Amino acid sequence: MDLEKFFRDEGIDVYAAVRTADLPEADRADALQLVPDAFAIIVFGKEIPAEIYTLPQKERTRHMIRIAESLDRTARTLANCLNAENFRSEPVPLFLPLRIVEDRVQGIIRLKQIAAWGGLGTIGKNTLLISPRYGTRLALSGVVTKKDTGTYGTPLTADLCRTCGRCVQECPEGAIGFEGVNMFRCKNIRHVIPPPLVPAVLWLLRRRQLQQILAPLASWIARHATISCNRALPHVLGSTAQDFWTSMMLLKGQISDN
Repeated sequence: MDLEKFFRDEGIDVYAAVRTADLPEADRADALQLVPDAFAIIVFGKEIPAEIYTLPQKERTRHMIRIAESLDRTARTLANCLNAENFRSEPVPLFLPLRIVEDRVQGIIRLKQIAAWGGLGTIGKNTLLISPRYGTRLALSGVVTKKDTGTYGTPLTADLCRTCGRCVQECPEGAIGFEGVNMFRCKNIRHVIPPPLVPAVLWLLRRRQLQQILAPLASWIARHATISCNRALPHVLGSTAQDFWTSMMLLKGQISDN
């Protein structure tokens, strides 16, 4: 299939493919767990319009979730098209399952890192993908596939993070450090999961079967959530669209750190 035409028709702004053989061992293993003998991961993104950040919190959150669900539909459509060509493919899940690595929450496929390896940007100190065009205002999704897409991205040579430390300084809860992001200290998460409940949530997230049971509720929970804080990131700019992307929205590719 013609990926460029497909993504253009879907309204996708950027995309790249990365060979699983080129990934670090742990990420390659994750991809192969989703699709045995997977050859590539196709990652793609859509710009978050700057005007969304001027909206009230609840309305802003609804727009974010709509974009996330739109990307999820594109991922499912792409996977179906590739499966129709007899290349087994699976969309990267939007919400659940998650995994825990050293008490840090990650998606089962680290889309930000895959995007960086594919040349869509670099990873900032706040653990977000920084695009040379859109800054951090880029929502991501992806598909793991057995198809050899023929063209593959390569990492950017220049680091787009300014290493200025402003994201660390501006975060009101101290959730961002140079070693990464503590998701459960983030204001957007703490009002949903207060500190006393964190051990129980970590216990739950370490149990894949329970996550599968709860997965149908994830979309409902996301629609009723509110992204209340983005103070830490207004300085992260794109070259043509100068605004910011929020740190802890309920997008699988963007909430997980490292």
